Amino acid sequence: MYIYQLGWNWKHSESFAIERPDGHFGTQLLLIKTPAKVKIGENDFIIEPNTAIVIESCIPHCLYAYNGEYADDWIRFNPEKEDNEFINQLGLSLNRPIKLGDGSVSELIHACEEIFNSDVAQKNTSLDLILKATLTHISKYCQGTEKQQYSHYDESLDRIRQEIYSSPEKDWNIPEIAKDLSLSSSHFQRLYKMRFGISCMKDVWSSRMEYAKQLLVSTNYTASEIAEMSGFQSYEYFSRSFVKYACISPAKYRKKFRE
Repeated sequence: MYIYQLGWNWKHSESFAIERPDGHFGTQLLLIKTPAKVKIGENDFIIEPNTAIVIESCIPHCLYAYNGEYADDWIRFNPEKEDNEFINQLGLSLNRPIKLGDGSVSELIHACEEIFNSDVAQKNTSLDLILKATLTHISKYCQGTEKQQYSHYDESLDRIRQEIYSSPEKDWNIPEIAKDLSLSSSHFQRLYKMRFGISCMKDVWSSRMEYAKQLLVSTNYTASEIAEMSGFQSYEYFSRSFVKYACISPAKYRKKFRE
């Protein structure tokens, strides 16, 4: 997992409000340290202090102070393909509040900040290990909490989403996916957006962008080859989509993030 931004003990006034109707680039681990109001997808929450949320890339969300100042710690990172499998195995409640029982997560994020801002050798390896330890620690507070509230379709929806992110190049379409779940197209799309806060086809697009990012950083394939491997019919459409998603061209992204 590649950490590209983070912050520890950021504080804001009682008027703090930030709205991201299209989410943001990359997965975010957010530790809210004060009372807050949060909207993730279609769901609204009143947050207690020391609550973690793992927000997936491009999931719409809003953060507001609640009866006082707002403070948080946060890490934005890019999971590799094998990291997605690691996260799934943890059983994390994604895009939902996770009330923690101790202050370890803030301490771990503080350690990440110090390493992130240092010049130590192999610091990305250290950051990767600390982040995985942090997510593992958070996962123990997920057991037996949120899952009882989910509909009986949620396990199937989770499976579909995992398949989309595992094979983004596939020609995904709503009628075939809905048929697999014995649902109408409209019912499937409603359930998917309720579950993940994003439409299915926009999620397919996001999965292709995430896969393209990984290939740009970790391989020597040309941008045209990566466009085809990510499921795009033309390089021109891929390039425009990538700039819209990452706010930077594929070539500049490769240059910026490749070690």
